[in-house]
Amino acid sequence: MAYLEDGTMIVVDGGRRFLGERIDVLVTSVLQTAAGRMIFAKPKLLEKAQ
Repeated sequence: MAYLEDGTMIVVDGGRRFLGERIDVLVTSVLQTAAGRMIFAKPKLLEKAQ
């Protein structure tokens, strides 16, 4: 999980193993809540493996 400068939360499925790294992700959905925006994604590396 990470945050953008505007407070948007980014949740990367299976991202724990990439902590501390910069990776490309594929956005799977975006959720707007009263508290702000959440972006859900998965690593592009996993997409290539499938």
